Amino acid sequence: MPTLNIDAKQLTVTMSLGEAMGAFKSHIEVPLNQITGAEVLGKNFWANLGIRVPGLGAPGLMVAGTYIKKGDKAFVCWKRKEQVLQINLSGNSYDRLVIGVADAEEWAEKVNAYITSC
Repeated sequence: MPTLNIDAKQLTVTMSLGEAMGAFKSHIEVPLNQITGAEVLGKNFWANLGIRVPGLGAPGLMVAGTYIKKGDKAFVCWKRKEQVLQINLSGNSYDRLVIGVADAEEWAEKVNAYITSC
């Protein structure tokens, strides 16, 4: 699963080698002032992602890469049995990050606490 780090300035998402190969990206750094909030998504989040360009799509197993649809560009890195954390962005090349984590609720609370305290 991707590794998330957050501090007073930015959120960093780092993918493992296998994840990076599927997602075509090894890491993403987002300044906190570009994060508008974080939330937990349900199991079938992938059903409405849009078109994958580029990336890997094996719904139910692994979904990774850049997904676009009208008005939305998402970076996704998720594998089966991971919970889904969505980080909403503004002023970034992506509109949202959809990341597989062990505890999505805890991460959503942590991200939201950081952005409201800056």
